[in-house]
Amino acid sequence: MDFINGFVKTLTAWTARVGQVALAAAMLIIVANIILREVWKPLPGTVEVVEIMGALLLSLGVAYCAVDKGHIAVGILVDKLPELKEAVVELVVSAISFFFASLLAWEMASYATSMMQRGYTTGHLLIPLYPFIYVVAFGFLMLALVLLRDILEAIRGIVLLKGRDNK
Repeated sequence: MDFINGFVKTLTAWTARVGQVALAAAMLIIVANIILREVWKPLPGTVEVVEIMGALLLSLGVAYCAVDKGHIAVGILVDKLPELKEAVVELVVSAISFFFASLLAWEMASYATSMMQRGYTTGHLLIPLYPFIYVVAFGFLMLALVLLRDILEAIRGIVLLKGRDNK
C-alpha cells in the first residue's frame, strides 16, 4: 500500500506542477496583453491560449487536490457514525466517484479522438484542440487513480476494523 501511495502522490505532484506552469503562462500572457494593448496592440488569440491554459490547470490539478484531501467534504452525518460504518460510506462514495471519473476520462479521450479526426482548431490561432482534450482526459484518469487508491484504503480500513472487532 505504501508503494501505491508513493506512486500516486509523486505522479499527481508532477501533474500539478505542469498545471502550475500553465497558470504562470496564462498570467504572463494576460499581463503581456495588457501592457501591449497600452503601448502597441494586443496579442492575438490571448483568450484562446488562456482558455487552453485554464483547462490544463484545472484538469492537471484536480488529482493533486484529491490526494491532499483539499476538496470540501461534508461529514456532518458521517462523522457521527461508528468507524466501521464511516469506512463503508467512504468506500461507497469513493467507488461512485471512481466510476464517474473513469467514465469522464474515457469519454474525454473519445471526444479528443473525434476532434482530431474532424480537425477542430481554435478560431483565431488555429491551434489543434485534441492534444489539450487528451490532457484533460489524462487529468480525469489521474483522479480515477487517486480514487482507486482511496477505495483500496477504505477496504483495508474495513478489514482492519472488522478484525479488531472480532478479537
